[in-house]
Amino acid sequence: MVKVGIMLESQENLSWERLFDLANKVEEFGFESLFLSDHLTSVKGNKQLESMALWPALTALSIHTTSIKIGSLVCSSTFRHPAQLAKMAASVDQLSGGRLEIGLGAGWYKEEHDMFGIPFPSAHYRLELLQDCVQILKQLWSGKSIDFAGKHYQLVNAEMYPTPVDKSIPIIVGGMGNTTLKIASMYADEWNAYYIDVNTYMEKARILADHCEDVKRNPDTIRHSLMTPYVIGQRDDDIQDHIDANRAIFPSLPDNLSDWHAQGFVGGSPNQLIDQLSVFVEMGVNRFIFEHNDLDNVSHLEMLSQTVVPIINSM
Repeated sequence: MVKVGIMLESQENLSWERLFDLANKVEEFGFESLFLSDHLTSVKGNKQLESMALWPALTALSIHTTSIKIGSLVCSSTFRHPAQLAKMAASVDQLSGGRLEIGLGAGWYKEEHDMFGIPFPSAHYRLELLQDCVQILKQLWSGKSIDFAGKHYQLVNAEMYPTPVDKSIPIIVGGMGNTTLKIASMYADEWNAYYIDVNTYMEKARILADHCEDVKRNPDTIRHSLMTPYVIGQRDDDIQDHIDANRAIFPSLPDNLSDWHAQGFVGGSPNQLIDQLSVFVEMGVNRFIFEHNDLDNVSHLEMLSQTVVPIINSM
């Protein structure tokens, strides 16, 4: 069964009121999950936009919602010590009744780091941080005393309680670089690709499978998810309005449906979305996470849930 979730860009003027209203609708409309981004400020460089802190927001969602999965997409390995991340995640997982999933990545937005004085080392260094982080999380959540000697972190006789509800929390490794895919092959429960077309997805999925073979892991044990912006409408002008609403958040997105499709994004009528998503499903995607950028309009979520999600869920 293919799952369908929603992702909100927390740093692009997401207020508490908007978050709770959208969370209510995501749950009411029957989506599987709700993910939030992890940034300190708008990635467009607009310092005046509200930027919601990830972990307080996930804590609030763990109480405010009752059934949907909640999680991060993704936490930058540059932001926090893994032990702090493990502790926060286990606590939120307990509070939510085991509904947390945690997405992890190496970090990418240099301007954000520079703005707040957070070190932004080389990509190689950041990926080493990511690899250490994934291992530390898994080991600390085990409920056992651990010693860990990684490239950048060392733990000695470390234990952490309470453990997550199910003794672990699903880990999503997000990214498409070769080293990221190698880390995913070793440690991830799910690999998340984003903003790519089918051909690029197939290429990256093949590389992931090759890494799985190298580490003697069955690639079928890693769920594949795709995070993508979407537009939907029954009429051309409705679709264009939704494109315009997306571009109000991210002006770099295509300004017409033809270019939207050319970049591999899903959009159009419900039937067009179903056809596009079906191709991804055939290629191995078993979870879609739609980036919802029109924060004050739930009609697109409702249409998506009524016309597209039931078909995709049945695949």
